[in-house]
Amino acid sequence: MTEPQDAIWQQIYSGQWYQTHHPQLVQARELAKRLCNELNQLPLSEVAKRQALVCQLLPNAKSTAVGNDFACDYGINIHADNPVVMGSRVVILDAAPVLFGANVRVENGVVIASLTHPLEAAKRKAGWQQANPVKIGDNVVLCEGCTVLPGAVIPAGAVIEQGKVVTR
Repeated sequence: MTEPQDAIWQQIYSGQWYQTHHPQLVQARELAKRLCNELNQLPLSEVAKRQALVCQLLPNAKSTAVGNDFACDYGINIHADNPVVMGSRVVILDAAPVLFGANVRVENGVVIASLTHPLEAAKRKAGWQQANPVKIGDNVVLCEGCTVLPGAVIPAGAVIEQGKVVTR
């Protein structure tokens, strides 16, 4: 998999606009999509096999458990030093780092996006994007169907209510 120290990753991490069609990014997304697909084909009862795939998909997220229909863009930008429990249908668009604190619970249908698209249609069509990290503090609960947008910082102990959108 592409290592984050490559030039394209530095461009992304510095908050610059970047081309999502860059070959390294396409390759990294294809690998993540393949691993997500494999993971989502396994029943929840296949704990050991699922955990092995999660460790491969999310190498920087220790002891993370995910439900059915998990999706992410890269996986390598999802960071957690402590267990994170995710429900089903969780989507994490991790162009920039998504940092989880300790004891975080992500309920069903949550979307966490660290990337945004330009307002101009021609730039969107050309594949331009920009990414900003998302930081989620300790003991946070992201309730069902909520959305966390690029650059959001959620303080420790917060409970984001069902269906809410976090913008900052």
